[in-house]
Amino acid sequence: MSSTEFWMLVAGLGLFLYGMSHLEEALKQMEGRSFKLFLQKNTKQKLRAIFSGTLVTALLQSSSIVNLMVLSLVGAGILTMRNAMAVVLGANIGGTFNSWLVALLGFKVELNSITFPLIGLSGIGLIIFSKKKNLSRVALFFMGIGMLFLGLQFMKESMDSLMKEFDFTPYLAYPSIVFLLIGFGITAVVQTSSATVVVVLTALYSQIIPIETAIAVVLGAELGTTVKLILGAIGGNAAKKRVALGNSLFNVLTSAGGFIFIQPIIALIAKMGIKDPILILVAFQTFINIVGVIIIYFFLNPYGDFLDKQFKEIKKTYTTYLQNASIEIPSTVTDMIKKEVETYLYKAMAFNLSSFQLKPTWIHSYQNELPLMDAYQLLKETEGEILAYYAKTIPQLTESEEIKPIHLLMESLRNAMYSAKCMKDIYADKTDFSNSTNEIKYELYHELQASLNAFYFELHQALNLDNENNTSLKLDEFTEQTKKGFNERIEHYYFHAGQNSLKEKDISTLFNLNREIYSSCKAIALAVEQYKEA
Repeated sequence: MSSTEFWMLVAGLGLFLYGMSHLEEALKQMEGRSFKLFLQKNTKQKLRAIFSGTLVTALLQSSSIVNLMVLSLVGAGILTMRNAMAVVLGANIGGTFNSWLVALLGFKVELNSITFPLIGLSGIGLIIFSKKKNLSRVALFFMGIGMLFLGLQFMKESMDSLMKEFDFTPYLAYPSIVFLLIGFGITAVVQTSSATVVVVLTALYSQIIPIETAIAVVLGAELGTTVKLILGAIGGNAAKKRVALGNSLFNVLTSAGGFIFIQPIIALIAKMGIKDPILILVAFQTFINIVGVIIIYFFLNPYGDFLDKQFKEIKKTYTTYLQNASIEIPSTVTDMIKKEVETYLYKAMAFNLSSFQLKPTWIHSYQNELPLMDAYQLLKETEGEILAYYAKTIPQLTESEEIKPIHLLMESLRNAMYSAKCMKDIYADKTDFSNSTNEIKYELYHELQASLNAFYFELHQALNLDNENNTSLKLDEFTEQTKKGFNERIEHYYFHAGQNSLKEKDISTLFNLNREIYSSCKAIALAVEQYKEA
């Protein structure tokens, strides 16, 4: 086999994978809310859930997309374990639809008569309809099919040459388990069984390998599909891990059964009138999945119970003091919530400063190295935990002198969260200014940095004042200074606008930055004031 033919085989596989990625991308964009609602509505009963999984997978052309979608729905508590497993079982059947498509069209039709028009018209459509989302997605979908068939054509041509020049006979003497492991390895690496199946179908079409060897590789590919789902469940909650385990055990069961009974199943398929090795391979793949689903269906409830017992959920806690509160002693509830909100105020201030790359020494213990969006999600989780505790606790408190300060603390908490949200929302605009080569933009960014640094140092001092009256006076004065600074910056920006030293877009961005920073500072100052009053 010459290097040209070898690289034609690799190019064919690459084009096939690229085409599959285009198909998945187009279908991911189309599925959105409608497919999720479809799954949610049609998974109340086990049989309907299996049919839904089969149908959606056949339409999306990827069991991986459906399985990962199921993981997210289980993680969100929308699907129960049993219904999720029923969908996953159906997805295994639906995943064979792509194999039938390739087997019936890829090797029975002159591909060039389909491929070139598809790629040509889709490519033109992608350019012409680039601003029309729906038409662009349709063009992307057909481009994916065209690339898929072009890759298949390349592989067929290179395999024909390989058959003439290379003798595979000595290698076919290896045990079938070796070919099963090869199938597993290829699928684990390329993250799709479709690529492995199409390579095997091409080799089978060119009579390079016998049907038994081809089936062993495909069985390995069935096992390899579990890798993507397992990777998707790593770091997820216990429910996600249970779905991944359930699907993995199913694939192990079907692959082991298919491997043990290769000859009887081939004989059974032959009795059905299927003689073409390509169709026998695809029928074998479909057969073991259908039989596996039928077997598991009757044991789905105990199977679900077994999975429910695996991976005990370890509840994460984002708060520090709430677990020390006792409802029997109301004062401890108030004290612990107050300590928690104080910590939260500092975390919110740390987030706001970090968003402008400010790390003063007085806030170091509250800052972290998380990416901005991860740090923001952590703030939301913490706020949610405090609010959930408040919602459960407040009905049990009867002393009005305890309830009033807790209400104030919750208002303080919400204002602190709003302050962080304002800073999160302008992160892209802030980054544009901080990375700008325009000296005026860069200078204006540093002016905002300096004003925020001074603001938060003053706020920190106000938060630590012991005298409540002094704190109130200081915060009133502080709010007036913040408003004054906001107005002064507006005048400064109008000056730059009049000098034509900034583009129109930059002027708009600057005013937006100033408004959101002012809203953020106002909210965090109010949060501190409410905290001190509580």
